[in-house]
Amino acid sequence: MPRSTSYRLTPARLLFVLTVVIPVTVAVVYYGFIAADVYVSESRFVVRSEQRQPGSSLLSSFLAESSFGRAQDDAWIVNDYVLSMDALKTLDRDIQLRKRVGDPYGDIVSRFPQFGSTDATYEKFLDYYRDRIVAVVHDSTTSITTLRTSAFDPRSARDINEHLLTMSEALVNELNRRARQDEMQYAGAMVQEAQDRVKSAALALSEYRMNYAVFDPDRQSALQLQLVGKLQDEMLATRARLAEVESLSPDNPQIQPLKTRIAAIGYEMDAVSTKVMGRGDGSFAARSREFERLSIEKQFAERQLASALALQEQARSEAAKKQLYIARVVQPRLPDAAEEPKRLRAVLIVFTMGLVTWGLLSLLLSGIREHTLE
Repeated sequence: MPRSTSYRLTPARLLFVLTVVIPVTVAVVYYGFIAADVYVSESRFVVRSEQRQPGSSLLSSFLAESSFGRAQDDAWIVNDYVLSMDALKTLDRDIQLRKRVGDPYGDIVSRFPQFGSTDATYEKFLDYYRDRIVAVVHDSTTSITTLRTSAFDPRSARDINEHLLTMSEALVNELNRRARQDEMQYAGAMVQEAQDRVKSAALALSEYRMNYAVFDPDRQSALQLQLVGKLQDEMLATRARLAEVESLSPDNPQIQPLKTRIAAIGYEMDAVSTKVMGRGDGSFAARSREFERLSIEKQFAERQLASALALQEQARSEAAKKQLYIARVVQPRLPDAAEEPKRLRAVLIVFTMGLVTWGLLSLLLSGIREHTLE
């Protein structure tokens, strides 16, 4: 009679059950009957910034320094914002994101909070948001950023994507507003400073004119020098007349008045010359130094004011332009089929990993057994 053999659960069979049969069974049950469909909406955009031509003026230098850098660098600002806590809280407030990824939409493993977890804080939600909802990929070669959003229904996936793009555009507009505000404040401060300087220089020059009874030392000196020239002509004529009278009539009574007239003209010439070229503080030459300094200060202040006004005007012109903006290359679409999970692939991966684990553990146990028998 053939001897009946009973099935006996050997360690090798038990290991196979634990590493292959049970994980594959769980994977088949989960991916075949429990796992929720995940829909993915994708959009693409680029962040562009205006290119400014460099210039040599103060205004051009300031605008070049205060303008945004490369659009590629600005794209990282948008990418970081999309993955930030601020973006998550705004999404949760505007479209109730927590409800859309929770029960009853997702399964016990993929929904938030996950099965068996009582931690539903925003910090935990942010980890879930970055791992399962949003993916941002930036191509540095083309400067195109791809935004992928996942949800348990097609409309939620598209709504999340569309809302993130709208929020990113609002962020860019805020950056533009701040940049324009900074430029206008800087230009306004320069104008105010230049105006104050012009007022101070004009007031100082006016006070100097009033205190020293000087309007323009150069012009006044020129007028005084013209007077000296006329006095010299008059002295020459008077001396010639005196010489003529003395030669014709030495006792002529006109001689003394002519001499007195020559002395008076000489005294007046000396007084005018001293007033123009004297070394005292009352001369035009002495007053001219301070007057020239005040005049130069006023002219420099007026030129600074003109430059500041030009800066303000161009800053106002720049304020009307959009310095940084998002250009959508691909609009968020409404997915018509679930992309995740890849059910058959997931089961095959579990099966393959189980076989590999079973094989490695079998070899390890065989080695231990042989070493023990020795």
